[in-house]
Amino acid sequence: MRILVFGGSFDPPHKGHAALLDAAARQLRPDRILVVPAFQAPLKGRPGASAADRLRLIRLGLLPALPKKWRKRTRVELSEIKSRKQIFTIDTLSNLKRRYSNAELNFVTGADSAATFNLWKNPAGLKKLALWWTATRPGADEKIPSFFSRIEGRMPDVSSTEVRHRLAIGEGVDDLLSPLVRKSIARRKLYGVRLLERLEVSLKSSRLEHVLCVAELAESLARRWNQDADKARLAGLLHDLGRSIPIPEMPSFARRHRVKVPDLKGIEAQNPALAHAHLSEHLARKMGYTDPELLSAVRKHTLGDGHMAPLDRLLFVADACSSDRNYDGVERLRELAFKNLDLAFSAVVKDKLGHVKKKGHWLHPNARRLWNSLRK
Repeated sequence: MRILVFGGSFDPPHKGHAALLDAAARQLRPDRILVVPAFQAPLKGRPGASAADRLRLIRLGLLPALPKKWRKRTRVELSEIKSRKQIFTIDTLSNLKRRYSNAELNFVTGADSAATFNLWKNPAGLKKLALWWTATRPGADEKIPSFFSRIEGRMPDVSSTEVRHRLAIGEGVDDLLSPLVRKSIARRKLYGVRLLERLEVSLKSSRLEHVLCVAELAESLARRWNQDADKARLAGLLHDLGRSIPIPEMPSFARRHRVKVPDLKGIEAQNPALAHAHLSEHLARKMGYTDPELLSAVRKHTLGDGHMAPLDRLLFVADACSSDRNYDGVERLRELAFKNLDLAFSAVVKDKLGHVKKKGHWLHPNARRLWNSLRK
């Protein structure tokens, strides 16, 4: 008995997944196909959609794309989803081998996942449990281990990361997703669609453009410096939620909603707009975002603080150097951010505080703490 095992996060399932599964089925001609969605893949961050939503999208967009012959042999293997925890592929394949003791397991995965195989748990054990297959994708530059066999044909140039990016910034995905998957994502407001709709309604067009530019740069910098790209993009989208509140009303809004804004009296007297980052964090919480790292970056993107975590620094730089900014020296800072993010962060802080000093403006205590932490 030959079993094709197709595992992944499917976050969301796209036309590339469907093309790979169809090509693998035609080439391997399996007796059974098992699609195995992960609850949370060990080498990836938290999925952009819940397990239940991804499972729904798989049944809407992945299984119907198969020819009837293969669809009849396909089942969704729910063991990882039902575990509600991170499961390693070695454990899933071991369980399948016990269940189908006489079967030949053939694991099919995308080129990007295949390229990270040596980082998977127990690579030697995995090679013994199954035969391994992948396919070439245009635009991909992955180095595939030599023991992988190739699925014939070239797959569409699409990744789940690209899909999530396009959805979050409002770009079209008609060429990447099946119609039913697109409709379900829109109806359930997955992958930042709900947030984007709110931003479009609450922010002026120029502010919305800035937010999208910051999100794009934050995502690119996160990829460059091995941070969570989805989280960085989301931080960029959330960072100016507070700008939906008129500047003169920001201090009173903070008091009315009990938002803890450092030195609110000073801000009210000197520059009420400086409250917007803390208000952005408050509004993000009200929308249901709870990730401490994410909320910290949103809160600190304007005034900073004495302690700046990696995502704090990244968003601080992205906000200062986004493509809509055109002040003298911004291109230099943007280039520096891709060469040395820490140096770019220091340069941005020095430029900001230098501008405040030159204009004779008030310096917020948080900004002073940020400067002192850099000097140390």
